[in-house]
Amino acid sequence: MIDSGTMIDSNSVAVILCAGKGTRMKSDCPKILNTILGKTMIAHIMDVLNRTGFERSIIVCNSENIDLIKTDLKKYNNIDYVIQREQIGSADAINTALNETTLNNISSIFVFLGDTPLITKDDIQSLSKKLDKSDLMIVSFHADDPFGYGRVIQDEDKNVLKIVEELDANDDQRKIKTCFSGIMAFKNIKDTKLLNEIKNNNKKKEFYYTDVIKLANENNLKVGNVLLEYNNLRGVNNYAQLSSAEIILQKRIMKNFMEEGVSISLPDTSYIYPDTNIGVNVKIEANVHIGENVIIGDGVTIKSFSYIEGVDIKENVVIGPFARIRPTSVIEMDSKVGNFVEIKNSHLSSGVKVNHLTYIGDSEIGEFTNVGAGTITCNFDGEEKYQTKIGKNVFIGSNSSLVAPLKINDESYIASGSVINKDVPEGALAISRVKQDNKLDWAKKIKKKK
Repeated sequence: MIDSGTMIDSNSVAVILCAGKGTRMKSDCPKILNTILGKTMIAHIMDVLNRTGFERSIIVCNSENIDLIKTDLKKYNNIDYVIQREQIGSADAINTALNETTLNNISSIFVFLGDTPLITKDDIQSLSKKLDKSDLMIVSFHADDPFGYGRVIQDEDKNVLKIVEELDANDDQRKIKTCFSGIMAFKNIKDTKLLNEIKNNNKKKEFYYTDVIKLANENNLKVGNVLLEYNNLRGVNNYAQLSSAEIILQKRIMKNFMEEGVSISLPDTSYIYPDTNIGVNVKIEANVHIGENVIIGDGVTIKSFSYIEGVDIKENVVIGPFARIRPTSVIEMDSKVGNFVEIKNSHLSSGVKVNHLTYIGDSEIGEFTNVGAGTITCNFDGEEKYQTKIGKNVFIGSNSSLVAPLKINDESYIASGSVINKDVPEGALAISRVKQDNKLDWAKKIKKKK
């Protein structure tokens, strides 16, 4: 679904440049396929483009990363993939995108970089809106330390004259703190023909698409500039920058949730996956990790040092502290999962209490059952996993081992310290212990020998 307020023309195309080798990452993984909050950089960009209203994208790859990118983005529709055979500059990359795809009924071209995953829908909408008043628009930012960025050269009226790369800038130009983000838009596709006129007369001998700004001015085209927040336009070239980007994105997520009424203690200490669904009156204490595919119902409290992923938590549940809940689990309303409890692939019905030092795996537990401290569902025999089914209003005594496959019926009791490997009838008491034998005066005899 496209968010309301979308300003992108349905005939616009997004070109994403991803053909760079990304050698500064010093990784075998293509740079744009490194992840931020569990999702690749290029996937973050595609999500924003879809929310903004782009119906078609062209991704410029190299011969080594194209198959990996296709696999990562297989859930996205209307993407054309092209290969830049030689990495001889950004202008050549854009020309490759335009020349190797069919561009019928296309109006505007928006150019993005695959390593700028923090751009927002509002940023793109701001660019699109201002494009109406120009033939070509660039996106820039203000940097206190502009080293490494192309400088935006403007006249006294703030008209953009050209962009000069760091290596080609003179001393005065290097003092300029308005920097080019790498994002550019052409209102009319016909104006992209200027890219063919770009020369590689620079120190790197590459065809810079930034040179199109000077050519546009020479052809009496109006070049505009939209200044946006640096944190939304940061490029990611190494793991330090990747970490910084993740911190920024996580702060956005926390801020959004808190504005929606979620109480988060010390948000800088916790992690919440972007797609998490959280209800109202939810409290999340410090040092909590919430991973993928988590749904949290109204009135839930998640206490400190809990790690949660792949779980549907219903209303008024209390989790933790120090709890771990693993994928494909459901915790029904008014239940409690306490400290040092691990739940995996299990369904806990309403009012269940699993308070201390317990492992519940591949299990179903009925309403209002209480599971005592130190209980283990023994679900794996070394080759196969089996299910434990526990009925409602059952009491499982502390330090019990429940050997699956096993069914414990309603209203039954399991005595503390038992190893249960046979089904327990409804209302029964199951005891499985070695008979206690007290050796009288044994301790005194041992001490005398010493």
